[in-house]
This record gives sequence, structure tokens and C-alpha cells, in this order.
Amino acid sequence: MDLAEAVVKALSDLGVRRIYGVIGTSLIDFIDALYDYKEIRYISCRHEQVSASMADAEGRITGFPGVAIAHGSPGVLNSAISVANAYKDGSPMVLIGGTVSRALKGKNPMLEANQFEMMKQITAKSFMVENAKDASRTIYEAFSIAMNKSSPVYVEVPEDLWSEESEYEKISLSIARREASSEEVARALEIVEKSKKPLILAGYGLNSEEGSKALKKLVEKTGIPVVTTGNGRGAMDEEHELCFGRAGFGGGSIHADRALKNSDCVICLGCQLSDVTTYGFTWLPSGKVIAVTLDEHAKDRFPYDLFLHADAVDFTKKLSDRISYEVDKSWVEEIRAWKKEWDEMIDGFTAMDHGLTNPSLFFKKLNEKIKGYVICAGQGMHVLYVNAYLKIRSPRSYLATTNHGAMGFGFPAGIAAALLGKKSIAIVGDGEFMMTIQDLETAVREKIPVKVVVVNDNSYRVLYFRQKFQKGGRIYGTIHSNPDFAKLAEVFGAEGIAVEKNSEIEDGIKSLLESDKPFVLDLRIARESLAPLNFEAIR
Repeated sequence: MDLAEAVVKALSDLGVRRIYGVIGTSLIDFIDALYDYKEIRYISCRHEQVSASMADAEGRITGFPGVAIAHGSPGVLNSAISVANAYKDGSPMVLIGGTVSRALKGKNPMLEANQFEMMKQITAKSFMVENAKDASRTIYEAFSIAMNKSSPVYVEVPEDLWSEESEYEKISLSIARREASSEEVARALEIVEKSKKPLILAGYGLNSEEGSKALKKLVEKTGIPVVTTGNGRGAMDEEHELCFGRAGFGGGSIHADRALKNSDCVICLGCQLSDVTTYGFTWLPSGKVIAVTLDEHAKDRFPYDLFLHADAVDFTKKLSDRISYEVDKSWVEEIRAWKKEWDEMIDGFTAMDHGLTNPSLFFKKLNEKIKGYVICAGQGMHVLYVNAYLKIRSPRSYLATTNHGAMGFGFPAGIAAALLGKKSIAIVGDGEFMMTIQDLETAVREKIPVKVVVVNDNSYRVLYFRQKFQKGGRIYGTIHSNPDFAKLAEVFGAEGIAVEKNSEIEDGIKSLLESDKPFVLDLRIARESLAPLNFEAIR
């Protein structure tokens, strides 16, 4: 077999059942080999940012690397935003990129850029296939690294190498995440048992069915309260009495943030303290901090009292088995008092009137109807409503680009989730949706019933508010006009509805959820509408 077939067979034997991409000359031999492997569904997208984000989303949902392909130079560069999202958030994916023929390499031909060096900066590992016989082994190694490190991996293949004779050997994946030692667990236990106000900060590394069960067992045994990172939402049911929601910039609540700041022992499970969690390292815990994460570089970014480069699920199980500590209930009651303050504030937001639809009221009502849905969000002021009003009840059912801050992820993630058979809703801003809207055609063509709510304020609203309040009202470059998103959806062959006043909310939500086609709800709101956030943390 040639290299292209060897790669496709390796992917098939690994259990890959979907590949996302945009075809190009440097990949045409790979696509031709894929033609004969009908067990793998090739999703032809309209932009590489979308295809790579779909692979990222699949990795986040399943824990198994999603796979995308990208044509040399322009395609790989278009994928870079999405690969960086996965890298910053710790999501397993594999990107296979084409590049120019070996005879042209270094001669500055068309379709050549130093894409390989760029990918090395935003992946756990980047491979350049230079010998056709190494191809299948490289694919297996790429998957092993992606899973062990929970990170993207890049594999690059020169255009002329695809058709060269290759060899194939089926290799077992080498999965061996580092586990915490008995001594390390004992050191953590000693710190926790001396604390009076401990707090668990749950992150993506604990956000799985197994991790969620381990976390719940630990919390119910000790009474230690939990807050989450953005990517940790769902690691514990947000309706649980000891789960106090998300902490940090871009959606943290008053009570979650105050709990983090006032804790004398923060236990970061499957995450680390970041600029997002701590509002640029200005909102720090008052006591000791333990971190358990697979990101071995995290220890260089903050002076942890105890840093464990280990799998958080394994650590949580071991800690739970050995701990006999019970938290002082007055600490939990203190957090609950802060939560009452937050709940009263966000409830008040639902009664505000800025004209058009009240977005807080919309999302409060949406939350009543979407149990069991995967919620996908990108970046923008709209995510504040998602964090304040939508309760995440199960693991890996909230996807967002928390740590990179890139727009354009929400809609592709929603498509991928729906393709995987999940009930999914993408919550996007109008600015963000316009960056990926072309792939409505992909959803329609592939019959993927993704639901989209476009929070439409005709602006880049985060920057609009900053210009208004921090730049003396010098509004420049943040206001724009939009098409009628509901009608545009229909042009693509999807369905749509516009909601522009409160009386239309319930019918709009009903139409959105009952449709069996791709559906766009154009939620029209006033630019001046406020969104709930912890104002004291951002001053």
C-alpha cells in the first residue's frame, strides 16, 4: 500500500469514524484513499477554522482525539486558531497537514510557509513525515501523545510522499498518564486537613464521567465546596448543593470568586490557577494552593505550595479513599450567603428593560427547557448569560474557548456535538457567528440538526462597552449591521426565527427545540443591555 492508504488504515484501526476538513492539492491523494474506507465519514467543511474546531469539540466530548485535515500553508494557517484553542484548553485532537513536495521545499514556492515551526508552538508534538515507511507508526504515536497529554498533535506530510510505497503495522496505543504517588497524596492530605476553608477548583482534567463520580464521592464525604473553571463546568452537577458554579473572568459569579479569594486551601483538580481564573492574577486565594494537572509546565507559572504533575481523576480517587476530614459547615454557609446576593442580582437583571428582548429573561427561560443538552459557546459578552443562567448538569456538556479567548468556536462545536448524536445548542454573538456562518451549508448538506442562538446586538459589545466607559464614549470600529439571520438561515436551507420582544421568547424557544433541522434563532437585543458579572473583581 502507499502512504495515503497506510495513514487511512491506521486511522480506521484506531477507531476514528469522522474526519473534518477542506480538500486541497496537497491532500488529494489522502482523500482518494479515504474514499474506500466508508466506516470513516468525511465531513467536507467550508473553512479550516471550522473543521479544526469540530475536531477539537469531538475530542472534548469523547476524550478521544478528533481528527482534522488541512491543505498546505493557507489551510494549515486557517486551522491555527482552532489548534491553539485546543492547546490552551487541553483538548486532544490530531491535525494532519499537507505541504509542498520535497523538491520544492525551501525554494519559496506557492503554498509554502513555515507552518511546521508555527505548529510546534501550539501542539504537544509536531511530526514531519519524511519516510513513507514511518507513516502508520507516526499516526499511532501522535494519538498516544494526544491522549496522554490531552493536547493537539500535528502530523505533516509532503504532497509527493502520499503516493510512495509504505508499510503498515497495527500498534497498540501507549496510554500511561502519570499517577500521583502515595507520598504525594499524603502531602496533599496534610495540607487539606490543616485548613479551615478548603475549596476544590475543578477543571477540564476532572470533567469526565469517571472524574465526576470521583469528585462527587470526595465532596460528599468531606463537605468541601466546589467551584469550577470554564472548562470544568459539568464536572459536578451545578444543581448540587455543594457546587457553586464557575469562577474567574468572563463568567465567574460573586460567590464562586469570593470563595476562591477567601479560601485558605484551594485544591486545583485537573487545572491550574490562570489569568482567567484569577482576573489577571489580581484575585488570588488567601491561603495555600495545591495543583494536580497533566500540564507539567504549569508549575513555572505560579508558586504552588504543592504541585503534582499527575492525572487528576486518579489523584481524586486516592485522596477520597484516604481522607477522613470534614469541613466546618460555617464555611459553606458563608458561600451560600454570597450566592444569595448573586441570585438576587441576576434575578433583577431579568426585569430590566432596554428595549427589544431582555437576554437575561430569555436565557432564564431557555434553561428550563434544555436538560440534557450540550451547550457550546465561543467568546463575547453573550457567554456571561450562558454562565449566569444555564445550569450544566453533566460532564463535558459545556464547550467554550475559555483560555485562548478566540471567537468562532461555538457554532462549529455545536455542529460536531449534534453530529455525535448529542442534543446541542450553540450560543454565539452576532460578531462571532459571522466568522463561521458559511458552514450552515455544511450542517444542511450533512443533515446535522444543530441549534443556534445568535445574541444579536449589532456590535462587538465587549469592546463597545470598554470604549463607552473607559475611552470617554469614543466609539470606533465596534458597531456594525447584520443580515436577518433567520431569513439567511432559510436561504441556506435551514430554519430560523427572529425574537425581538419578550412576548416572543417562549414561542421562539419552542420552535428552536422542536425543529429537526439546523435552526437559527436571531435573538435581537439592545446594545445597552447589561450582562451579569462580578463587578467587584473587574474594577
